[in-house]
Amino acid sequence: MRDLIRRTAVAAGATALVLGASAGAAAASAAAPTSHLYWANAGAGTIVEANLNGTSAHVIASGQNTPHGVAVDASHLYWANAGAGTIVEANLNGTSAHVIASSQARPFGVAVDASHLYWANAITSTKGTILEANLDGTGAKVIASRQNGPTGVAVGP
Repeated sequence: MRDLIRRTAVAAGATALVLGASAGAAAASAAAPTSHLYWANAGAGTIVEANLNGTSAHVIASGQNTPHGVAVDASHLYWANAGAGTIVEANLNGTSAHVIASSQARPFGVAVDASHLYWANAITSTKGTILEANLDGTGAKVIASRQNGPTGVAVGP
């Protein structure tokens, strides 16, 4: 069940399979106002975009080093490259991808809100951290430490 992407109607709680095992997803994200689903394919080193129902899936960023976690806001995508120890920002179509945070220790999950970016550094089983930074990656600071290998982070409304 690891490589499946499912959609859930929050009020109803019912799920629908969007993409099966061939997706190779490490993490997926979708947010208003986009009409697309994005995911990281760690094994292939790619970031993929598809319609919300899973159709028209296509690679928008390749050559990534074990990407994990994707976050999206109104104008940018963000993802963690666990193998390279970086956080990357790109336009929604994958263009202009560039590193905004480097020297991270096994970054995994990424989340974004109106003013900050958050990610998890797994490091080791007893030294994981959660970081917060400005949307351009500056001002990164640890907001939770001594975590047990965190691999995901989310921001609530």
